[in-house]
Amino acid sequence: MILIKSFFLLRPRFLSTIFFIPILYGIGWALSQPLLLFNFAEENLSLIGTIITFLLFTFLLPYWFYIKRNKSSPWVIIGITKDKFLKNFVNFSKGILFALILIILILVPLLQKNYISWIGEFSPIILLNSIVLGLGVGFAEEIIFRGWLLEELKFEYGTKISIALQALVFCFVHNLSNENFWNIIGLRLGFTLLGIFLSLVKIRDKGSLWNCIGIHGGLVGIWFFINNGLIEFKENTPSFLAGPFTQNIPNPIGSFSAILILLLLCIFYAVKSKKYFLRSFN
Repeated sequence: MILIKSFFLLRPRFLSTIFFIPILYGIGWALSQPLLLFNFAEENLSLIGTIITFLLFTFLLPYWFYIKRNKSSPWVIIGITKDKFLKNFVNFSKGILFALILIILILVPLLQKNYISWIGEFSPIILLNSIVLGLGVGFAEEIIFRGWLLEELKFEYGTKISIALQALVFCFVHNLSNENFWNIIGLRLGFTLLGIFLSLVKIRDKGSLWNCIGIHGGLVGIWFFINNGLIEFKENTPSFLAGPFTQNIPNPIGSFSAILILLLLCIFYAVKSKKYFLRSFN
């Protein structure tokens, strides 16, 4: 605990913020390596290491806010227990519905140009994987980026700068395998706009994180589900409409439609958030 406290109180303060997750990831990776003795696959080791990292993060989160900020309600601060269960569930459900609408809007120009073939194969296993993937990614990444990181940066730099900084971090921690320059630019821009948009959603929801979890998890889970049996993209589908392809499945966040939609949403929510701050101030 003395070592943890010393690390949390490093000066300048941003050093502990920068190295917190990388150090936890290194510990998670190290703790997962003994599983090689039991012939675990490399990709499974990576997943197990990530799970260990997140468990360590959730365990240390209360100490982080108590030691660094003298705050004793970390889950309220990051927006997990901001409201009662029913309201949180409604916000989460609204996020899922919002994600579904966004995906439909992205698919509309592709359907109009006949770039999509309908397969219609339903698999309960794929559905279960989609739910687990959506919940896992949505919950973990939103707690880290729009929960812990956004709130931590707000203590130091204020709301506006923290929104931009966490969006940039969110953008660059996502590993991109695509080597096309314009595809990389599209994906980076899409991730940045998504990070800004989700931050504005949290602000509009008065600090509750559940709408963001629903949107993020819905985008990941629904897209995975429809691309594993329901639809198939034709070989001549352009990347700028569907998003850069990886193993025959595009990432829609880098498509022109997604970037345009997210840009408009950011502008709309920024205006709404400004009005909310003005009302709170008055």
